[in-house]
Amino acid sequence: MQFTIAQTEEGSDSLGAPYLVYSIHLEGFLFCKLRYSQLHRWNEKLRRYFGSHLVPDFPPKNYLAQTESMAEERRLQLQQYLQKVGEDPAISVSEIFTTFLKKAQQETFKICARAILLEILLADGKKLLIDTHTSDSAERMLELAAQKVELSRQFLEHFALYLVCEYPTGGYSVLKKLNTFELPYVSLWSLQDENCRIMIRKSYSNPLEDKVLLGSSGGVTLLYSQATYELERGWTSPTQEQYQQLKTFQDAGKKREFLESIEKVKFHGYIQLEACTCDYPEPNCPAVVRMGNDEINCCVQLPSDHIKEVSFKVNRIRCWKVNLQIPIQEEMELKPELSFEYQDSRDSWRWITICTHQAFLLSTCIQDIIIGKLMKISEGCTEMQIENAVPECRAMPWNAQSTLSKHSGVVLQKTLSKKVKRTDGASVFEYIADEEL
Repeated sequence: MQFTIAQTEEGSDSLGAPYLVYSIHLEGFLFCKLRYSQLHRWNEKLRRYFGSHLVPDFPPKNYLAQTESMAEERRLQLQQYLQKVGEDPAISVSEIFTTFLKKAQQETFKICARAILLEILLADGKKLLIDTHTSDSAERMLELAAQKVELSRQFLEHFALYLVCEYPTGGYSVLKKLNTFELPYVSLWSLQDENCRIMIRKSYSNPLEDKVLLGSSGGVTLLYSQATYELERGWTSPTQEQYQQLKTFQDAGKKREFLESIEKVKFHGYIQLEACTCDYPEPNCPAVVRMGNDEINCCVQLPSDHIKEVSFKVNRIRCWKVNLQIPIQEEMELKPELSFEYQDSRDSWRWITICTHQAFLLSTCIQDIIIGKLMKISEGCTEMQIENAVPECRAMPWNAQSTLSKHSGVVLQKTLSKKVKRTDGASVFEYIADEEL
């Protein structure tokens, strides 16, 4: 989970006493607004339940008036606290954690609990209409959507709900994967964008995992809807022979044969980002970026107009960060960037930057791939290896219960650097997700 607190706003209580409200973003989108006192009470509950030694330190109370620098320091400390709590595998699935955040999301946007009919899209544009409630979590809504397509509960872990934005000309852009505790209706409402939708998609990036779902009619339905969309929109790159074979199966309604055949197609199962730029091999190069199958694939247009295809393997990424420029003026746009330190030769490391408004999505995909590898290692899959592993791991009390940490040598460090004012009127916040492999 990638929490950031990029902004604060002033409020006052019934007696006129001032306080700060923290705007908490999750994966780059506003999730809720909370006061220090609310977070403090939540922390006390976590400490009583899990023990003080397993919960990260909480910023202490200030009994004097806060200066601007003190307020900035507290914002950074709260942001780091949320990161650490969200990364702990025991805390982040607990009822104390999820109930608090669901309530905070609902109260922030003042959404009353009521029965609704919610439309959930399949990847090919078909729609499911489910009976649900505004207070239902993404986990619950995923179960209801799965029932509609007759997907067995044993296969639910392979799918997730996503926020997507439809293009006026057709198609869509993936914005983010919803966490299980998020309230999809509230998340959708908070965007205030009539083009945004909730979609069910597969939640893994390795196309070889499709085989697990081919024996399920519901799994075939969902995989087929996504695969046909990706083929039609040019997200995949079949040869002419592969394309003809796929169209033959599609025209004949042979869904399983279609899915077995498309497994061999280049970029099958990848998420394709919207138009973006990359600074490799030269600055400001237009690029088509795809994420999947343990790699970031970039088709970069060079100044000479030649196209260079580059594959950045996730297991050669040492660390990454999302740089987010928060505009002071409302009419200015956010400019997120994802940068990662990459080993392009045995002893050479360099930073690669991709400028895209889907930077947080890209960051989440990287993290999901690494966690997936570590889960296989922890389950005894000894042939799995992560290159460039650092043998010395910095142990932290808050992740002492993490099975992955004990087996991987990976420590997630996410912080938000101090705000830096620029001459162009923007303030720059740097969000760092540090993966030491």
